[in-house]
Amino acid sequence: MKNWTKKLALVAAAALLTGCGTVQGVVETISGGGITELFNPVSGGSGRSAGTASGAAGTGIVSRPSRNYTLPESYETVYSYRTGAPDQNMKTMPQNIEAHRAGNPAEYVRQAAALINGSAKNDFEKAKKAHDLVAVLVKYDAANFWAGTVPDQSYQSVLRSRLAVCEGYANLFKKLCDELKIPCEVVHGFARGVGTSPLVNDTPNNANHAWNIVTLNGESYLVDSTWDSGFMDGKVAKQRYTTDWLFLKPEQFLYTHYPENPKQQLLATPLAAAEFSALPFFTPRFFDLVDTVSIAIKKINQVDNALSFEYTIKDGYSLTFNMHDITTGREIQNRSFVQKDGTKERVSLSFPAAGQYSVNMFSWKTGSRQGDGCGEFVVTAASANATQYPTIYSSSAKNLQIISPVEMPLKKGNTYAFKIRVDNKKVVAIIYGKTLVQLQKGADGIFTADFTAPATIKELSIGIADSERGQYESIAKYTVN
Repeated sequence: MKNWTKKLALVAAAALLTGCGTVQGVVETISGGGITELFNPVSGGSGRSAGTASGAAGTGIVSRPSRNYTLPESYETVYSYRTGAPDQNMKTMPQNIEAHRAGNPAEYVRQAAALINGSAKNDFEKAKKAHDLVAVLVKYDAANFWAGTVPDQSYQSVLRSRLAVCEGYANLFKKLCDELKIPCEVVHGFARGVGTSPLVNDTPNNANHAWNIVTLNGESYLVDSTWDSGFMDGKVAKQRYTTDWLFLKPEQFLYTHYPENPKQQLLATPLAAAEFSALPFFTPRFFDLVDTVSIAIKKINQVDNALSFEYTIKDGYSLTFNMHDITTGREIQNRSFVQKDGTKERVSLSFPAAGQYSVNMFSWKTGSRQGDGCGEFVVTAASANATQYPTIYSSSAKNLQIISPVEMPLKKGNTYAFKIRVDNKKVVAIIYGKTLVQLQKGADGIFTADFTAPATIKELSIGIADSERGQYESIAKYTVN
């Protein structure tokens, strides 16, 4: 097992163009530190200020179409093209087409469009293939971006070099759509990426990014092929294809992209710059998994000394929350706790002192050894809270619920009603030293035991197993004093 704290630096180093950080390995704690720059893609282009291309989104915007754009009543059809995998034909262009890329870019586009037209069933698939070709073929021009020497970003230049910043990605995607007879426009505006975080003021009136609006069957959709092309590892661009920003709903897209032209928000009532700046940093991954949230999370949230909220999440997934003291940079352990009840979860956060804290959110699939960053926000606490929560470990547990106790440290000599639910294990036990105290499973599926904390121990764990003599897997740890 890899400890969570040892992984933070690795996540911070790999800043995703998609705005979704990844933690490799088993995360051992729910509570603890944070990453202040989880979202660091880049963008920018010739004739515009080089800037960012990262991802994030939030909760609460449900406005509908703009006066000059028509949005679909349902996204079910178009979302079926957000597969997370590139079209195989776009990954390797036939040699007779590839031969024209550097020497005759116009002919390359013409033949590539002909290939797309010949294989696509409809305009949705055509646009998706064009997006895939751009995202797979072109690599972000990190060297020129960081040097401030961004070259010509015409589609011809991009095809010749296979390098671009956001302007070049958007121009090439538009050129392919033009050839496919699909209405497409380049959008300029501000995006949250390199150099941005909830701790840095947004500058929504300062354009630093380019993306596209494409019209399919008379309905308008947003596309950002730059962010779907890869991630920034330090100052080195690396390819990593996604469809996170392909046809993303405008009420979610707006949490990271603020266009110069308010109509290009594709909302009936455009958000003002100040409203955009108040939104939290959430990625499309958050919206793919989370349905409803009980509070309106802001970029910076003012609380007394605690914060809790409920949300519904896709079956088979869960969220964890990671905290950092912003002033000291210190990771904060045992200050977040998630109670799960089917597809409903409730998170409780307690803050050890007055001050400002970053909170990072990670999504986990049941049994997975990899978590994906899906959001970040800041909490300003006015006072201290003494509440601590047990350490929770990633495990193979299905529908795990630690019902009680949920606070620690446990007091020596006190008796506690332990209640644990886990659907896929036959044995749950309290473990300290070589002693195992088995919980009994009730008709409701909950394992219970009244347990008095011995005066001789400093900690205890909760273990689960397939049988009494099987190997126990630790799911939680409590301190005792």
